[in-house]
Amino acid sequence: MLTSVFHAPLLDVALQRLLNPLVASAMFIPHGHCYLWKPELLWLHILSDGWIALAYYSIPITLVIFVRKRQDLPFDWVFLLFGAFIVACGTTHLLEIWTLWHPTYWLSGFVKSITALVSVSTAVLLIPLVPKALALPSPALLEVTNRELEREIAERRKSEARYRAIVEDQTELITRFQPDGTLLFVNDAYCRYFGLQPDQIIGQQYQPVIYEADREKVAQAVATMSLDNPMVTIENRVIVGDGVRWTQWINRALFDQNQQFIEFQSVGRDVTERKQAEIALENSQRFIQKIADTAPVLLYVYDFIENQMIYSNRDTANLLNRQGNLTDTDNDAAKDYALRASLHLDDLVQVSEWRQQWYTMTEGNVLQREYRLNQGNGESRYFQCQETLFSRTDEGAPQQVLGVAVDITDRKMLQKLQASLKEKQVLLQEIHHRVKNNLQIVYSLLRLQTRHSSDPHLISSLLESQNRIKSIALVHEKLYRSDDIAKIDFSQYINSLAAYLFSAYKVDSNAIALETEIDSIILGIGQAVPCGLIINELVSNALKYAFPGNLRGTITITLHTQEQSQIVLCVKDNGVGLPESLDLTEPTSLGLQLVQDFVDQLDGNIQIDRSPGTTFTVTFSSETRS
Repeated sequence: MLTSVFHAPLLDVALQRLLNPLVASAMFIPHGHCYLWKPELLWLHILSDGWIALAYYSIPITLVIFVRKRQDLPFDWVFLLFGAFIVACGTTHLLEIWTLWHPTYWLSGFVKSITALVSVSTAVLLIPLVPKALALPSPALLEVTNRELEREIAERRKSEARYRAIVEDQTELITRFQPDGTLLFVNDAYCRYFGLQPDQIIGQQYQPVIYEADREKVAQAVATMSLDNPMVTIENRVIVGDGVRWTQWINRALFDQNQQFIEFQSVGRDVTERKQAEIALENSQRFIQKIADTAPVLLYVYDFIENQMIYSNRDTANLLNRQGNLTDTDNDAAKDYALRASLHLDDLVQVSEWRQQWYTMTEGNVLQREYRLNQGNGESRYFQCQETLFSRTDEGAPQQVLGVAVDITDRKMLQKLQASLKEKQVLLQEIHHRVKNNLQIVYSLLRLQTRHSSDPHLISSLLESQNRIKSIALVHEKLYRSDDIAKIDFSQYINSLAAYLFSAYKVDSNAIALETEIDSIILGIGQAVPCGLIINELVSNALKYAFPGNLRGTITITLHTQEQSQIVLCVKDNGVGLPESLDLTEPTSLGLQLVQDFVDQLDGNIQIDRSPGTTFTVTFSSETRS
């Protein structure tokens, strides 16, 4: 506080020392003395300088207001500089009035020096400004320019009107929007498509009409547009009323002459029908591809122009991959190379000949051929191919062939096996024929021996041997004449054998009758021979011993199947029966011994019923080993 008290008087003293010389007037006389204090002269100068000062002060005020109102005024600082120069001049005129009575000529000179400084500065700054000012258009030129501008504005308005009319008449959906999605313009087609009015759309964002699942995709596509990539095409779904439809939009980013971004413009159209057709086509292609990939065949398309296979299904690639010749299962050229590498050398030579045949073929022709493909293990597989013309060139030459190949290796092997089996069948038939002939020779020799013998016991033994040989020969004869050389229909065999035995023993059919109840049973040679010999022995014994003294009776032969593949053979007669003293566990006759041995060969069992007559029942399995 004490310091401030001392500083204030010091500041006043310094200021007084500075201003005193300026306002000192003791050494000079007032300027009025020069005018001899004549009132009329004084008032003349007072009024003149007063009005000049008033005018000088009003002009700067007007200039300042003018500059503030016209922010677009060029060189506005010049007006402010002139205002300062005029204010200084006005101040000098006021001092002229002041010095009439107060001779403060130092102050008057100081103000004039400031006026001189401002004047010189204004003059210096005006020199470089003159060319620029001269370059400004004249009022006439401005008038012409204004008229030209008005004409351009009118033309632009007409052009905009025509553009709007064209846009409004378009069936495409046209819109403009900002980066945040705010819609700036939509045409009538856009409004009609979505069923909305312009005031419901303009200023709103376009995202709500986009199907929710597609919004992220649309946003990412729009974000990729730039000066280097100004256009992008987007296909997305939109919500129209209560439904969803497919649309295609051609989006373009708009830039001004300075390459500054303005807005986005988008032109869209409804592609629902095309999209549905594409989806249907895609589903159809997927369906066809599924059929091609699941079909147990090789499908392929061969192109003569590209000289390679251009399509193949999954089985073709899998086959070539298993052979070790395919490295890229998705490359058609690799598949073609692998196919050629897998072809048998003898079949590879035929490829060029096969290709030439297509130049003479007509539409609808199908060529069939067989190829062999080498396996990785050195073996080959056979394929039967059916090929038809798939497409032609513009000149009509064959271009592509569609082929279907089926693996017939198993069929080829079966054909070979069938051929081999046929040869064996012929061989076995020949064997059966020769065995039958050889047995017939033995039979004939025994018959001749019978005719040259007079011993009844020997004749009976030879006859029994003949019958046994005949029963065996009859089996081989049936096998020889059968389609299946390993099995015979035993029902036919029994009838033939019984008829032969009745003939061999010269039986009167009116005295002894034969009855048969036989199922159609197929037996192999391993069971047919012992079963036939059993029937031979039992029927022969019945013919010889069951009906002595021309006793009448009946012999019955039955053959049936039971459960669990059991076969039951029954030979029955109603004759005198077997003696009570006969022990079947230790038979003494050769015939019954043979019967027991043959039953053992069949892995069967035999039962005998003695009353009335005699009934032999033999049971064995049809699955008995040969």
